[in-house]
Formats: sequence, C-alpha cells, structure tokens
Amino acid sequence: MKDKRINFRVSETMDALIRKKAADAGMNITDYIVLCAIDKTVVNYDGLRELTTQIKKLGNNVNQLLILSRQGRISTVNLTDTQEELKKIHELLSEQFQRR
Repeated sequence: MKDKRINFRVSETMDALIRKKAADAGMNITDYIVLCAIDKTVVNYDGLRELTTQIKKLGNNVNQLLILSRQGRISTVNLTDTQEELKKIHELLSEQFQRR
C-alpha cells in the first residue's frame, strides 16, 4: 500500500521528458519514477571533476609546448614522465568504470 508521499520540483522541460518516457514505457509517472529510482545504480565518482581539471591543464601544457616547438623556440621535450602519468590515470579510470 502506498501511504508515503514524496514531492519534488522539476523544470517544464524535465516534466515533459519524464511524462514522455513514462508514456513510452506504458506506465504512470509514479510507477515510472519509482522503477527508475529503485532499479538503477547510482554511481558517485568523487574527485572526477578535479581529475578532469588536472587532465585539461596537462593538455594545455602539452599544447603550449607544441606551439613553442613549431615556433622554433624549443627543439626537444622529454614527455616520458607525462606519458607514464597519463597511462596511470587511464588505467585508474578504466578500472573504476569497469567495476561499476
């Protein structure tokens, strides 16, 4: 028996999307939202935003080195350590996503 009530607000766009998805599934909105909430696994990737920021900064640094190289201001750069760090990051991310 459903005896508890949960209220929440959504935008018009979200409301329309939820209603459409519920209708497409042949369900009423309550049953659709409950099924989505209960049968879905929610994954929290703490620190992912910070990691993304650091990877972008690393990419910017590599791009700056490339520009300097094309301008002839530098001739060689050893990126072995950078490559190894990126490999470690890739492995950690792959491991995390495969676990989920």
